[in-house]
Amino acid sequence: MKIYINDIPVRIRDARRKDIKEYDLKLIDTENIIPLAKLKGHVLIQNKSDSAIDKLLKIMTNKKHHKLKSVEIVVKNKLKAQEYLISHFNLVEAAGGIVEKDDKILLIHRNNLWDIPKGKLEKKETKKDGAEREVEEETGAKVKIIEKICATWHTYLMNHKYVIKKTHWYRMECLDDSNIKPQKEENIDKALFMTNSEVDIAMYHSYRTIEQVVKKYREIISKNVEV
Repeated sequence: MKIYINDIPVRIRDARRKDIKEYDLKLIDTENIIPLAKLKGHVLIQNKSDSAIDKLLKIMTNKKHHKLKSVEIVVKNKLKAQEYLISHFNLVEAAGGIVEKDDKILLIHRNNLWDIPKGKLEKKETKKDGAEREVEEETGAKVKIIEKICATWHTYLMNHKYVIKKTHWYRMECLDDSNIKPQKEENIDKALFMTNSEVDIAMYHSYRTIEQVVKKYREIISKNVEV
């Protein structure tokens, strides 16, 4: 499970998996207190209680830590740790998608960053229906889902409550783009189809979560081409 907190990837993994990369800092003990001031670069955290991890994620949500590049948390029971963390945040589900047309994909420009159209699911709405609705509302394009890409997680504060959002991403076909219009009510000022090279440039002015979704999408496209 990878959660993005203030654009910093935090991965929760099982203790049985061996370390596969170098870390700038390793915190390996049973103390509950995590020295936030020391966190920088790529950090590995082991043998921390669920409550200590929960506290760390909430503090990271409150304040950006510019020296941090990534955090990897090793736990004995990954599923149990995930369930604990989700139970201590308000869970919100959202959906969106990457829309294809003529070897280009549709990106939106919102709050001075490039993004992929998406939004919260309505009550009793399916993930696929919500994804198509949100894309059409935010861009004006008529779309149809082809397949699932992935799901991402990130945290934020809303009305003084800690929220963890799970967003479901889909690969989509553009059925009609004759009425493309960015949804200004959602602070969107552009909705543009971009080539691969244009997307690469846009990713320098985007979120890490969006980079992850684009990467997963390209992996799917590459596999389909190979087949």
